Amino acid sequence: MSSESMLRLYLFGPLRAYVGDEVAIDDRFTRRKAKALLVLLYLERGRYISRDELLEKLWPNLDTLRPDSGRLKQTVLVLRRALEGGSSRRTGWRYIVERDGAYFFNAQMPYHSDLEEVERQLRLAHSSRQRGDAEGAIAHFHRAFALRRTELLPEFRYDDWAASHILAEREAYLQALEEAARLHGARGEYIRALELLRRAVREDALRESSVMQLMEWLWRNGDQAEAVRVYARLQDQLASRLQLEPAPGVTELYQAIRRDDRNGLSAVS
Repeated sequence: MSSESMLRLYLFGPLRAYVGDEVAIDDRFTRRKAKALLVLLYLERGRYISRDELLEKLWPNLDTLRPDSGRLKQTVLVLRRALEGGSSRRTGWRYIVERDGAYFFNAQMPYHSDLEEVERQLRLAHSSRQRGDAEGAIAHFHRAFALRRTELLPEFRYDDWAASHILAEREAYLQALEEAARLHGARGEYIRALELLRRAVREDALRESSVMQLMEWLWRNGDQAEAVRVYARLQDQLASRLQLEPAPGVTELYQAIRRDDRNGLSAVS
């Protein structure tokens, strides 16, 4: 199969799929169930998913759906025509493969995914960090951040079958932002560290590990007043949204910042 007809999947932001240079699926593609089927099979690549499981996940609100209703087969056909319109049952399907009523994303065929490239860059960053190569780790982290231009699969954020994948990717992204910020901070690059931590807090304003790092690096950078304001915003949001107080460690750091007690500053590492 030539690279000219390779499938390319972009899962950050609205789903897009290209076959070669041709757009197969984008935001003008109106068959949402066909898009969902593609994403589900891709995310669960490596295993055949039974017809019953696909019906349950993609049509969860239909209590009584006859196995022979044709709903799934029609959705598969729509998806196959979008991705590989020149193929047929006679010539064989390349990407959406069926066996005994179960379906499979064929990862043995050439394809590219922005999600997998982000994951690869993060793995390289972690490997570089373990080897003590901070510069290499930072470079790989920033390549991953550049590829992750927005959240994963926003159009499916409320679908149960996608939720665990979206949450896992988001957690890995937030952890990566914190790790990259630590590396920048350890090199005295406070402004770069603060940029990453502000991005993490914008993504999750209640993530106390990110807020705590942000407070510390603001203080290290000489902005005591902003560090105090960051704590106050966290305190207000926790109280209004969850009726909670900040964790003791965050409050202890806030008190050290208020006293300008450098001995109370925990190491950011």
